[in-house]
Amino acid sequence: MSVRPKMIAALSTLAISVLSACNTVAPPAAQGRADSLEYDYAMNVDITASDTKASLESKYGGNVVILESAMGYAVMGFDGAQVEKQALAGNVRLERNKGAFLGGGQMAKMNGSMSSWAGGSMSSWAGGSMSSWAGGNYTFIPQNSLTWRQIRLEQGQRIATNLGNGVKVAIIDTGIDLKHPAFAGAILETEMWDFVGNDATPQEEGTLGFGAYGHGTNIAGIVLQIAPRAKILPLRVLGTDGSGDVTKVAAAINYAVGKGAQIINLSLGSDGESLTVQKAIDLAASKGVFVIASSGNTGNQKVTFPASVAFEDEKSGLYSLSVGSVDRYDYKSSFSTYGTEKRPLEIVAPGESVYAPAPDNRMAAWSGTSMAAPMVSGALALALGQPLKVSKLDMEEKIRDAASDIYNNGMNQAYKDMLGEGRLNIEQFLIDTISR
Repeated sequence: MSVRPKMIAALSTLAISVLSACNTVAPPAAQGRADSLEYDYAMNVDITASDTKASLESKYGGNVVILESAMGYAVMGFDGAQVEKQALAGNVRLERNKGAFLGGGQMAKMNGSMSSWAGGSMSSWAGGSMSSWAGGNYTFIPQNSLTWRQIRLEQGQRIATNLGNGVKVAIIDTGIDLKHPAFAGAILETEMWDFVGNDATPQEEGTLGFGAYGHGTNIAGIVLQIAPRAKILPLRVLGTDGSGDVTKVAAAINYAVGKGAQIINLSLGSDGESLTVQKAIDLAASKGVFVIASSGNTGNQKVTFPASVAFEDEKSGLYSLSVGSVDRYDYKSSFSTYGTEKRPLEIVAPGESVYAPAPDNRMAAWSGTSMAAPMVSGALALALGQPLKVSKLDMEEKIRDAASDIYNNGMNQAYKDMLGEGRLNIEQFLIDTISR
């Protein structure tokens, strides 16, 4: 059993809508323009039970984005003169809001990386009419067969026979292709939300092969290949270029928690830490919700936030995991960021040329730590779909301890202990966590 030093900043939550003390969560009210919730800066404000939206806006001059009375804080948005007023007052709590987060990953540019969808949904085998594995190949997307063998998915699905049934996984990303046949019956259509367009249709927008279009669809598809009976809650926070605002990311986390998500996948990151987003992650942890974050794709030791603080041992760290990428031979992917002694990475998974559904009724391969994170999310969904023999509080440690050694026989020696405990091993993780 590994022991890691952890310490975490005290933080709470976000939501675009104004939340009551009982944390009733509803989508933000339509405000006419999609950019009406975009602010240059965000600021967290400590509040008392008597504070109201009107009193806070009068006091600070900004706009209340979140009012979380039960947690004792609010989030304010500021533009133009409002920012200048706070700066002149010496307010150091201001943080950059617009475009602070970026989705990581790149569509693989190789022959055959895009093709038409062959038909069928990810959950076609869930009723037992089909086997997802036939002759050692993964039925729907055989291009991933070697990757799934690497993380021992077939063995894991044979153990976790419910295949993540009913487990709610929030994909906070670019949205997904809502009409793709791969997602038939898997999307929580009455709960999904678009924090960019400010409506209930988090449909991906763009042109395949350009920008981040297809990023969220790929990630949701990876989760469902691992846990075919899981339910996907798509929450769009990133635009077509892959960038997103602090307030939108935090609001989506808060919203997902309120809607009962058990796992939140964040295949995105920021160069700087965000108190606003960390508060939302802390709320998720307080409700026993796992937050899985990709480590970033710069290839150096600059792990992006929130993966950069997922290692910490208290509060949200106990329900957070940072995920880097390895190739099919378990060597660190050239693009994958890695940890430091003070801020170690926790686990890795294959993140190169991972095939999944793509918008416009297609399939495509993507590479990035973004593709590794949903493999961990899917593994957790498999476990949570079964009776557990350990507490949820122990699962983060169990998935790390079950990881396969990637430092053996001189492998990855330049990154010794900087790639976490090892590479995801779904079979061993499930053996260690579920009742059989």
